[in-house]
Amino acid sequence: MRKKLNHRIRYSEKDYVKKNYMKDGKAVIPIKINKLDDLYMKHDYLKLDLSDEVFDYIEEIAYLIPANVEIILEVHYHDEISENQQQRIKKVFKSNYGSDIDDIDYKVRINNYKSIILFLFGAFLIFMSFIFSTLSFALAGFITEFFMIIGWVFVWDMVETLSIRRSELISKRINKLQLYDANINFIFEW
Repeated sequence: MRKKLNHRIRYSEKDYVKKNYMKDGKAVIPIKINKLDDLYMKHDYLKLDLSDEVFDYIEEIAYLIPANVEIILEVHYHDEISENQQQRIKKVFKSNYGSDIDDIDYKVRINNYKSIILFLFGAFLIFMSFIFSTLSFALAGFITEFFMIIGWVFVWDMVETLSIRRSELISKRINKLQLYDANINFIFEW
């Protein structure tokens, strides 16, 4: 007997997160490192920036976690880390995510300015189309239609900028803020 080939695959991100990362109502993201330098960018001798590998790993998991769930980052290391080093690592995490939040805030402001400019330019073109519609010369109808179409394109671009792009940025900001506020615990495994 043949197996049914067209069966539905049921995958739920919520169940995946609950099964793999949720403990006591909090999301725990484990980060295993073999040496402390694995946390930092390869050529960062001041050790101020998280490595892309660690950063991307945390982001990929955090993206699936609901915004109202507290995140705990567990750094698993094979040896003891001094209290000063732990505080330094926590500051690096905070500064990296804080920097990302500042970048997103800047992009939101630019997005808002862009939408204002698009609206004003679109409104000006629509207004000009009404002025040209009152004139009577050979190309007045063409110019009226041209300004009206271009004006509405700018207005619709403004709507897209305010609604879609802004909401994407706000969603990213909430995710980064969730990581900025995450508790960082150190687990020492021998």
